[in-house]
Amino acid sequence: MTELLPGIGELDKDSLCYSIYSQLYHNFFYAQDAGTVTEGDPTSIRLRNTAYNFASAIASGVTGEGGTGSGSAFSGYLKKSGGDMSGLLRADNGFEAGIANERIIHIYKIEQERGVVVSGNLKLGGNLYLNGKQVLRYDSATYTATLESTRIDFGNSLLHASGELLIGADKETGVYMTPALLQVGGKNVYHAGNANLTDISWSMLDALVSGRLQVTGTADIKGILTAEQGVNLGADGKTVLSIHSDTADLSGYLSFSQGYGIRITGLPVLTRLNEKDIQLASAGGDLLLGNESTDKIRLQSGLWDIDGDTALISKYGAACFPGSITVRHNYGDDLLTSYREDNTDEGIVIHKRLRMGNSQGAYLYGKDDTLALASKVYRTDSENGKTVAYPYETAFSFVPSSSLYKRQDRYSDTFFMATDADFFRLNKPLEASGHIGIDGSFTRLTDKSLFFSADNYLLSVANGIRHYGDAYFMNGISSEHFSSGFAGSGWAILKNKTTDSIQATFDEVVVRRKMRVYELEVQKNTATNGSLWVTDSCSGDTVVCL
Repeated sequence: MTELLPGIGELDKDSLCYSIYSQLYHNFFYAQDAGTVTEGDPTSIRLRNTAYNFASAIASGVTGEGGTGSGSAFSGYLKKSGGDMSGLLRADNGFEAGIANERIIHIYKIEQERGVVVSGNLKLGGNLYLNGKQVLRYDSATYTATLESTRIDFGNSLLHASGELLIGADKETGVYMTPALLQVGGKNVYHAGNANLTDISWSMLDALVSGRLQVTGTADIKGILTAEQGVNLGADGKTVLSIHSDTADLSGYLSFSQGYGIRITGLPVLTRLNEKDIQLASAGGDLLLGNESTDKIRLQSGLWDIDGDTALISKYGAACFPGSITVRHNYGDDLLTSYREDNTDEGIVIHKRLRMGNSQGAYLYGKDDTLALASKVYRTDSENGKTVAYPYETAFSFVPSSSLYKRQDRYSDTFFMATDADFFRLNKPLEASGHIGIDGSFTRLTDKSLFFSADNYLLSVANGIRHYGDAYFMNGISSEHFSSGFAGSGWAILKNKTTDSIQATFDEVVVRRKMRVYELEVQKNTATNGSLWVTDSCSGDTVVCL
């Protein structure tokens, strides 16, 4: 009795050995013929034991599961349960990391925007660099955080501070601000009542606004506008473009003049070519449509060739490929291709099988200059009930003619059918416009004639059949209806089964010249217009001398 190996029940489901064992078993199980194996029967147990032996041998080469040392073939791989890396980790096509089955950091790409998203807290033990420049650093000895750059632009952001702000070396020479005081060079700056007036113009080098900056009139910016905390842009009191976090929301139309569009890394990816045409391209790579979250890609218009002359795919699925077409399945070999030499030689090439009905049906295929038809005969064994398929092929081709009636003034060829079955059978009459013959033989059947050679043949005439050549009958020959004896009817030439002699029965026999009879038995004699000569060797019941 087949038993399950004890090591299978002790496998750790997080181990490499269990993963390989589970995959191999399912592959073995579904590779069997349908209905020949069920879960728990001896065959499935043997499949599990075989999968376990393979998995154990493979997993034994992995450090931590097979007990081998650092020289293992899989020592360069991390285990699913974890481990330490000693080399470079590169993930150029996406990366996610987290803890406790929760994603904390991931790399994203949305259209032309890409970046890193951190969902948890970001704790830096060192300084912060932006674009290669140190922007933020912290001195743990003085508990001082330093934000430094050639220029820091907060844009339209609201800056809030409940402490003090000092610009310069000290209060006496710099700018000093608190929630209740503003000093420049040690002197207070007064705003309400003496400076905050609508008829006063201001001119300055730099301005730092801690609250809200509201401009009632027109703002002309002749330099760079930086707003990295969010932007709302629009017209007539309506926001059209909103930028926040990692998203830019557009609540209106994006219009381009002719020759302009969208570029990525200096390459145009969306361009308005002229008044009506739009060009969509990639930034030096592939143009991809859809992703794993895309349900369907639907054509609202037809897809045409580069010249706009031929509709390749209509919006309803009609297709035309004027260049060529190649069909494969599951990345296999070419199954169908089109070809063209000139107007007189073009068509479709079937490289493999052309099946009829379904994937198990009869099929046609080309073999050199032969067209082959393959099919099967199914027979069911009455004892065990199993159905067995017997495959056969029939080939159609043209070959040099071997007929004795072939033309002698030029090459003659024959349409040839060959099969590995035993017979050809037709369920309808077979008709030919010339004759039906036997290859390599003079025998042929034509209209009203059956030829065996040039001299021996049967010919249909108005009132019967004309026979050319000698006739040999191995048995008897007779009229359609025949009965023997004096009162019988019909005629016959038959072999006597008792004496093994040949008997001929006729109503009358006319002999124009000589008739030689070695033994004559006469029931009645009549001589007309002549004499009846009887030699002395004739015997009879009564002899009368004349």
